Amino acid sequence: MFSLSEVAIDRDRCSKELADQSAGALVSFEGWVRDNNQGHEVKSLEYQVYEELALSEGQKIITEAKEKFNIKDALCYHRHGHLHLGEIAIWIGTTATHRDDAYKASRYIIDEIKLRLPMWKKEHYLKREAKWVFCRDHHTHVHFEESDYYFRQEKLVDQSKLKNAKVVVIGAGGLGSAALQALAGAGVGSLSIYDHDKVSISNLQRQFLYGTSDVGEFKVDIALKKLRELNPFINLNAINKAVSEENILDIIAEGELILDCTDNLRTKFLIHDACFKLSKTLVSASIYRGDAILRAFDPKRSLGCLRCQYEETPSDSHIGNCNDYGVLGANVATIGMMMSSVAIDLLNKGESHALENSLLINLGELSIQKVVNFKKFDCPVCLGDVEIVNLGLEVSGDEILDRAMTTLDIRELNEIEDIKVEIEKCDGEVALYCHRGFRSLEVVKGLREQGVKRVYSLRGGASTLVKPTSCHL
Repeated sequence: MFSLSEVAIDRDRCSKELADQSAGALVSFEGWVRDNNQGHEVKSLEYQVYEELALSEGQKIITEAKEKFNIKDALCYHRHGHLHLGEIAIWIGTTATHRDDAYKASRYIIDEIKLRLPMWKKEHYLKREAKWVFCRDHHTHVHFEESDYYFRQEKLVDQSKLKNAKVVVIGAGGLGSAALQALAGAGVGSLSIYDHDKVSISNLQRQFLYGTSDVGEFKVDIALKKLRELNPFINLNAINKAVSEENILDIIAEGELILDCTDNLRTKFLIHDACFKLSKTLVSASIYRGDAILRAFDPKRSLGCLRCQYEETPSDSHIGNCNDYGVLGANVATIGMMMSSVAIDLLNKGESHALENSLLINLGELSIQKVVNFKKFDCPVCLGDVEIVNLGLEVSGDEILDRAMTTLDIRELNEIEDIKVEIEKCDGEVALYCHRGFRSLEVVKGLREQGVKRVYSLRGGASTLVKPTSCHL
């Protein structure tokens, strides 16, 4: 809220107005009437304001701060009339989960108020005539014009097409963090980011959107903050949510183009199938050590799909992962940037070589081989006959708590019979979990086939589990 006041500002009352038990920080700024300015002794100040316009513009600034920074609330009181030395001329308070967001929002508000508010200040001096000063002459915030931001690329793209585009990026890890920075910098008007992981120290060598101070924070929260700093002219939406059969269609429906930056086959095929069901353009990539594959799909063109080659989703247990085989940050970032380049071409021109071909990229040899996509003419997915089936095999961490399920850690249980023995020791429904949820899902499928009905897999694995009730100690 923004408000003007002719009476003294009560800092304690202002702070109480922002009281919020869900906030972890309150940052307050006070501007005082001081006794000097540029070498001249000051005895008092006088503010005049175009009240109606100032209230409107001030509230707009508060709203902008809430949208640009990850804050809970913001409040600003500005005096007008005659003020004496030591009085509070302006009070700004911002609350946030973390102090950094509150600091930045507070700085933004004061600088924008000095720049944009129709307010004039008259300084009364001891030894010279009083002088009127327009407050915008004293702002410190650099004011950017959107046209200047895109000046260097406007000869290469139709900026209006990018500005009007809606893109959904699923996964904010290695591929996603690189692609997000490029898409935000290019000016994609609406970016929605989906991820449910937290930043870990082992992420930082390849996920350049994050730093050491971000470890332990949710990736989407940090991505939102960093991308807003990178480009203040776009709309960003960050959702802390894992992709599943239950929500994939709602997620895909938000965008005209989808970037699949995930790192497991089950999710990749789920995203792919949903894009074909809703006729959404998809850019997808995978990387293994120094080799990568990049491709794009447009369901409105008869150029083939993944289901033309794989009727059944391959198991993630058949492929390597970065934990076991390693990953180089430069390689991952290169592929993420290539994904964004393909996406920009599709948004700008509607074309890309990645539509008709799978691009096989060898980063060690710096080579790209184009393999024409296989098209199966009776493929049901290409024909639009797509079913997104929830087999009821997975549960979320919240569902485990709500249903009072028992959790069973199978990371050190290698034999299915050993797992069955442990399940027999547990009462009620049991949720199995491994590191990332891939192996536990395969185990649950096998157990269901053997008639074990009360067993489920934790979606996302151990990293999503909070204070479980466990029967495996």
